[in-house]
Amino acid sequence: MRRYCWILLGMGLWLAGCAPEYRVHELPAEPLGRETRVAHAVYFKADAPQLREPDPSAFKVVCDTPGVRVEVLGCKPSKARRPQQQRRLSALIAWDQSLSLQETDPERRRFPAGERLVNDLPSDARLGLVNFASLGVSYADYDVRAPMGSTKAQVIDALQYLNRSDFSTHGTPLWNTLCYAIPQLLANEPPDRERWVILFTDGQNDTAGHTRTEQEALQVAQQHRVKLVFVLLGSEATIPTYAQVYRTLEYMADATGGSVVAVAQAQDLREAFGAVLDTLEYAPCYDLHLRLHKQSGFRRGETVRVRIQATGGKERVATLRL
Repeated sequence: MRRYCWILLGMGLWLAGCAPEYRVHELPAEPLGRETRVAHAVYFKADAPQLREPDPSAFKVVCDTPGVRVEVLGCKPSKARRPQQQRRLSALIAWDQSLSLQETDPERRRFPAGERLVNDLPSDARLGLVNFASLGVSYADYDVRAPMGSTKAQVIDALQYLNRSDFSTHGTPLWNTLCYAIPQLLANEPPDRERWVILFTDGQNDTAGHTRTEQEALQVAQQHRVKLVFVLLGSEATIPTYAQVYRTLEYMADATGGSVVAVAQAQDLREAFGAVLDTLEYAPCYDLHLRLHKQSGFRRGETVRVRIQATGGKERVATLRL
């Protein structure tokens, strides 16, 4: 009998080791009453771009339902799917065709990666494509290969043409391209669409002629409500001022609600352009943890409307189902 007791004890200890671990502080101390509910709400970072690592006190949340009081318990950085009205896109692809790509992407992996991006964009997206710098004999900042409103097939044809073409010998005019191509191609896009520039490059701003500054390029983007997404191919070995280049692109992307996708090797470009799709579909946000109180109690499935505003930011409305 004693032998079987030891066997049973051993099996119990073995099963306990395989069981999931529950920590006391992860379990609620007591169930919530009818008068209290917890919920999560989203506040997009683009609505308050000046905020940096805010705490809960930076957010004011007011409920439109009489008798409901809201507390902000916490906030953390996250991502959320953009509202439907913000997923109608006009996207201009700005494509680096500079001579340095002969070294950084000798197998031209950027082209199939770019074609896949175009194929995966929403079917109702309005598209265009420019290459920089120009492939012409005389200097120009860029060539328009597919005007805005082109089909996916036309944009892919333009990429395939560039794949068969030589490189530009006129440098990498990043800021000139943004300053001039945005007003030419995106300024008159339908007002119900978000305007994006997806810019691929493997280097820093470089042009032999007159060059605009990054601040001027940012002002043009903001003036025309354009979000900037940069795909940066390179490292300290290929871009001497890599850290500065990255900081500049990150600053411009953050200021417009875009992003920077950086890769060191050309074989990672497929994943990089996939991350661009994630940027277009999802936006950085703050996930707010809320606690709602109502003295008369909440009904199961009740909905309430709250107004959320961060310090210095826009007010947004969210509907919560409790």
